[in-house]
Amino acid sequence: MTEFSFGIEMALAVAIVTAGGIIRGYTGFGTGLVMAPLFTLLWGPVEAVATTVALGTISTVQLTLPALPLVKWREVGPLIAGVLLVAPFGTHLLLTVDPGVIKQVIAAAVLFFALIMLCGWKYKGPRGVGPSIATGCIGGFFNGIAAVGGGVLVLYLMSLPDNMRTQRANIVIAVGVLPLIVFLTIAISGAMTQQIFLNVAILVVPALLSVWAGSRLFGFLPERAFRLTVLWTLIIISGAMLVA
Repeated sequence: MTEFSFGIEMALAVAIVTAGGIIRGYTGFGTGLVMAPLFTLLWGPVEAVATTVALGTISTVQLTLPALPLVKWREVGPLIAGVLLVAPFGTHLLLTVDPGVIKQVIAAAVLFFALIMLCGWKYKGPRGVGPSIATGCIGGFFNGIAAVGGGVLVLYLMSLPDNMRTQRANIVIAVGVLPLIVFLTIAISGAMTQQIFLNVAILVVPALLSVWAGSRLFGFLPERAFRLTVLWTLIIISGAMLVA
């Protein structure tokens, strides 16, 4: 790779990180939904997911402290338990299944979650420890294989009768655990390459700044317009990846 092509690649990666960071800072989630499918267009699925979860883990620190006093642990704790149980299995598939298949899985998962959110569907099923653990297992699997499991947790948490700030705090903490587990699993497996560390080193500052900017926008930008713009963008991107 020439210096010029590397520079173009990193410029595109910075743009992707900036978009994902602003969305994460504003909503409390969305890093994987934005970064993972777009990074797979630049790199392979393993490098894309590893870079996404590493940046997601770092950016979580910015949002965690303000969220902690508002979290309802009886709702978030079982979700985290489910994530811990299943996320490593999803990551094992990421590392062993054909990259072309994983790329399609990422695109299909993003398209599915974006369409569900766009339709305004809300979970109305049973709640409690069992359903929460099951939801965490599903989210953990999708995050392990594609870095997009946050959508599952968000759909479940947003169905609970909490105010907007409590919902956001629950989402920040629950979704924040997802990339950490996947990152540790990839690291333990020995799949963290020098290129992944270089990606993270270059992109960490834009990621932190964009998350900070997004968190400052919370409460100022119209939530519905912002949400629709993000979801339609994800639908177009993931749809194009599936038919490419």
